[in-house]
Amino acid sequence: MKIKPHVRRKRFYNHANDRIITRLKHFVKNVYHIIKHRFHVGWHKIPFFDHGFTHHEWHATHPVVPASKEPMITWIGHATFLIQVEGINILTDPVFYEISRVVPRVIKAPMTPDALPSIDVVIISHNHKDHTDIKSLKALLPHNPVMLVPMGNKRWFERLGFTQVVEMVWWDDYRVIIDETQRALTISFLPSSHWTSRGLFDINKTLWGSWMIQSDEGSIYFAGDTAYSKHFSLIAKHFPSIDIALMPIGPNEPRHLMADAHVSTDEAVTAFLDLQATHFIPMHWGTFKFGTDRFADPINLLRKLWEVRVASLKNKELHVVKFGERRAITIKKKNI
Repeated sequence: MKIKPHVRRKRFYNHANDRIITRLKHFVKNVYHIIKHRFHVGWHKIPFFDHGFTHHEWHATHPVVPASKEPMITWIGHATFLIQVEGINILTDPVFYEISRVVPRVIKAPMTPDALPSIDVVIISHNHKDHTDIKSLKALLPHNPVMLVPMGNKRWFERLGFTQVVEMVWWDDYRVIIDETQRALTISFLPSSHWTSRGLFDINKTLWGSWMIQSDEGSIYFAGDTAYSKHFSLIAKHFPSIDIALMPIGPNEPRHLMADAHVSTDEAVTAFLDLQATHFIPMHWGTFKFGTDRFADPINLLRKLWEVRVASLKNKELHVVKFGERRAITIKKKNI
């Protein structure tokens, strides 16, 4: 079964019962909560960082490499990764700067765009500003990358100056020819459970989703932003051998506002098991002050869950990476 986005009056929905009013209420409630929380008298007395925290302990100073054949993944922060495999450099949801005074960036990006190697492909999960930052995107124009974007976004990216923009819907594939041997790296656009907008009047006019990168060196799944839903287990049926999963683990709280659009840390682990993936790399935590989570809450909970759910996570590997850390993942070759 390949689920498709529900389309009604030129807007996309997760399912037939999804409604624009639901997303509008969700948007307003979140903005109200953030403003109320920020200006609450006692809020500033609650430390966001753990006692003794230093930024240095969460920053790595790994210089980027020009390219890599084996999977090499660098977390830049939030949902921004540099993925290097088969000599191809792929960037996900580029955000290097502040996006809003209301939602401040608490951990600076460990590098600027000019420190990146040559970028061949950029994949975009959806158009929220914490995943498509205009300043960050414009800094990538000299790379002239192929921009793989969800349906409805092509014109917006072309207006920014990109010339190689490919719109995709769920289950579409894009093949990158690696060299004269005609070996190919395949990037697939897949479902997620989320929504889109850059303002009040364009809610769900563009699609959202997750991504799979497949090559002879293994498969890498980038979940984007998503609530927990059946799409994880459905993806596993079509991709029965997922090596690496880049999974969001927050924000967790307040759950009644977050549940409809973001997995909790616990749900992220369940989703990882649904995917039947092997390596778990967490993202979408600690970079911006979303929700009421403190900095390390999602990662501390993830580590605890890894211990509590040890039976189901047998033979699985958790990789907690620092901002700017480059991690080479050794993938065991499957017997065919």
